[in-house]
Amino acid sequence: MENIPFYDGDNIKSCLTYDLLVEAIEKALADFSKGAHGGVSQPLRATVDVTDHNGFMMAMPAYVASQRALACKLITNFPANSGRNLPSHMATIILFDEATGAIQAMMDGELITAMRTAAASAVATKYLAQRTQVLSVLGCGTQGRSHIDAFRQLFPVEKINLWNHNRSGAERLANELTSSTQIPVQIHDSVEGCVVDADVVVVATSSTVPILHDVPMKPWVHINSVGAPRPTWQELGADLMTNSTVYVDSEVSASCESGDVVLSSAHIYAEVGDVINGTKSALKQRRTIFKSLGIAVEDAVSARLVFDANQKRINSV
Repeated sequence: MENIPFYDGDNIKSCLTYDLLVEAIEKALADFSKGAHGGVSQPLRATVDVTDHNGFMMAMPAYVASQRALACKLITNFPANSGRNLPSHMATIILFDEATGAIQAMMDGELITAMRTAAASAVATKYLAQRTQVLSVLGCGTQGRSHIDAFRQLFPVEKINLWNHNRSGAERLANELTSSTQIPVQIHDSVEGCVVDADVVVVATSSTVPILHDVPMKPWVHINSVGAPRPTWQELGADLMTNSTVYVDSEVSASCESGDVVLSSAHIYAEVGDVINGTKSALKQRRTIFKSLGIAVEDAVSARLVFDANQKRINSV
């Protein structure tokens, strides 16, 4: 165990780039949707409720043969940590040698989770969005920031709209963006005002009840929803879900674990991997939703990229 490396957030930030990450996750989602022919093994994530402390822990294992990625992410969610000066979400990823099962590395899972989630949304947006010039972000925490970072690099964003349940959070993010980009940033006091002119919407909240409903939006707007990862939580209204074309990362996972899908009884049109593989259509002329749970194959291929980058550094010395 003493020789197993641990890669922290600084290490990961130095070697994990969105261009490589999007390519890896696009391939992983495509392989996942091929079923038994895709060389992917991923069970539903196991969840342990810690009711005494209003928290839960999840284990997310996966194997992606084409990318030699065998890994398991352990993630905890304890909302009360905000009052303890601790992150509400904490995660660690363990990468294994796919030939022997030996542990190859352990790494901080928080930055990987943020980046791979944004990268998956970017893949969905690449295939499903008609335009990407106006980006509206609901929720200005870690996921909101990572999505803006990714989308600024990958798409021709010309305007960013922000809304947060606490306006001060939106103001902090707006100040950060103003100092680092020339893209105009506008803060909105209402969800409706934030999304009315959007080409792409990112919903990245910790809400357990719907915050975005079927309000006036462009008829072909594309929505990435990355919050509400439990079957009793929602961030999208049932009216919005049932009146949109819904895509997911995993149909099995979404049907069991996504409150936005479960509680609305919305029809899932396709997995994004089906669109990548050409077996289902990208209906860009309609309003589309990518309901992202964040699946373990995304963590596995991300961890493999980090490990390979570090091995390359060692071998070049």
